[in-house]
Amino acid sequence: MELSVAMKRIPFIMVLLLMVPHLVAAQGQIRERRSADRESSSTGDSAAIRNRTVNAPRSNHVESDRASVAESQSKSAPVSDGPPQSTKQERPKWGNASVEIRPSVTERPSASQNSTDSMLTNNVQDNTVAKTLVQKTAMVTESQSSLRPARSNVDYPPSSSSRALPPTSLYRVGIGDVLDVRLSNQPTRESTLFTVLKDGGLEYPLLNGPIAVTGLTTDEIARRLSSEIKVIQAARVSVSVRDFASHAVLVTGLVDNPGRKILRREAMPLYAVLAEALPRPEAVLVTVVHADKEQNVSLNDSQGLSMLILPGDTVRVSGGAGIAKHFIYVGGDVTAPGEKEFRDGMTLTQAVMSAGGISRSGKTSVRVSRRNLDGFLAAREYSLRSIEEGKSPDPLLQAGDRIEVIQSM
Repeated sequence: MELSVAMKRIPFIMVLLLMVPHLVAAQGQIRERRSADRESSSTGDSAAIRNRTVNAPRSNHVESDRASVAESQSKSAPVSDGPPQSTKQERPKWGNASVEIRPSVTERPSASQNSTDSMLTNNVQDNTVAKTLVQKTAMVTESQSSLRPARSNVDYPPSSSSRALPPTSLYRVGIGDVLDVRLSNQPTRESTLFTVLKDGGLEYPLLNGPIAVTGLTTDEIARRLSSEIKVIQAARVSVSVRDFASHAVLVTGLVDNPGRKILRREAMPLYAVLAEALPRPEAVLVTVVHADKEQNVSLNDSQGLSMLILPGDTVRVSGGAGIAKHFIYVGGDVTAPGEKEFRDGMTLTQAVMSAGGISRSGKTSVRVSRRNLDGFLAAREYSLRSIEEGKSPDPLLQAGDRIEVIQSM
């Protein structure tokens, strides 16, 4: 029984014996790792700390080392006349151990620290650039400098599109025009009408001062206002002319509507100006005065009537020197019988009035005699009372008619 128990313990003992070397080797590796970690941690200390390595004490060999050093120095030193030098060495105050002072090691920054520093530097530079580029925007106050005067249009030359348009399709704003200025992205209840001042400037509430607008189109004024307005970001401005007042011409002579006429373009054809002035039937000739130069145009000349009239021109309408006059002849019971000048559209009652009217009251009739195509006179009688009461039409006369007023018995 005892022998069998001993035989069963032999395998366990063999296993333990085999495991002992492995345990000892593992413990040695752990010690080496700990020593290596200590050395690496010591090398990473601050640059201000100096590493001091103290050698192991050699107290048993101090005296022998001193004697050997002294003998070597005496053999190598040259002979001198002076007093013998002392070979005695100073003993360190802290004991037998020698101290080795190593130079300080400067710790190099890691790659991550370099990248972090560069990012911080770039951020600082970016902030500096941003501060220099960004400017604060403030509302205009009275404490600032006085309002700037209207500037010249040299800064804002006319656009190529406006220069390409003909003068009959273009209008440049002038003094006295009333402009309708609206902000598309800023609705307002205040008035949007602004008059161009005598100095050619336009005063707009959102601007620092008046700006020059004379000679500009409405589109050019809108672009200029959009660039000048600073209190509203990306202001969208639309400008139109509400009242035209700056482009005017003067029409005189044989017209029913003489006077100052306003042009709504830089230039307009002569026939358009005459259509507004309404020339009379006897008008024959038109004289246009431009820059102290006169030019005559016949009303029968369709090509001449297409000439352009510019602001400041003067248009005179006349009958002409060689115009042929037409007459009618009024007689009978009228105040001033005789030959009367005829014009187109003259009626019977007008002819009687031009002769001074009826000389006596009573029942009167009027006989109108007119030459027919055969050369014979054809007469026809009219009742003035029926014409005056609206019972009969007032007949139109022709040149050469003979009118006789007859009193009825």
